[in-house]
Amino acid sequence: MTTTPVPIRRIDVNGLKTGQALTILLLILAFVLNSPALVAFVALAQLLGGLDAPFAPYRLFYQYVLKPSGIVKPHVIGDNPEPHRFAMLVGAIVNTAAVIALLAGVPLLGWLLVGVVVVLANLNFWLNFCLGCWMYYQFNRLGIPGFRVSPLKQG
Repeated sequence: MTTTPVPIRRIDVNGLKTGQALTILLLILAFVLNSPALVAFVALAQLLGGLDAPFAPYRLFYQYVLKPSGIVKPHVIGDNPEPHRFAMLVGAIVNTAAVIALLAGVPLLGWLLVGVVVVLANLNFWLNFCLGCWMYYQFNRLGIPGFRVSPLKQG
């Protein structure tokens, strides 16, 4: 019996951390400037990153500014990209809800939602805990359709 080898899955951790850092900085700036438009930009950047669009703003900044300048060097590890993309989509949804709340005249709710994203992005950036990734793997474990990728075996 012939088995098909499973391709080695890889992600560039520093590419992800660039997105987390930009999310944190831009959302704090949005709060300081009271700018729903900046929150909307972050939501769009997260959406495009979550959809793995080649023109996602965070990806372009990392690929064409940070890497070539040598400020940040790639750090590629074995991991599944899908949970990280899911986490970006969750961030995009929360930030979109924040924009809606801010534009609807409910600033407390809007900035609270932005604050949740900032806290979770910091948790991921500093402690390497991705709540969206954890959620993805729990949905996979429960057999929820669409969450087909299991954690990689360590070893």
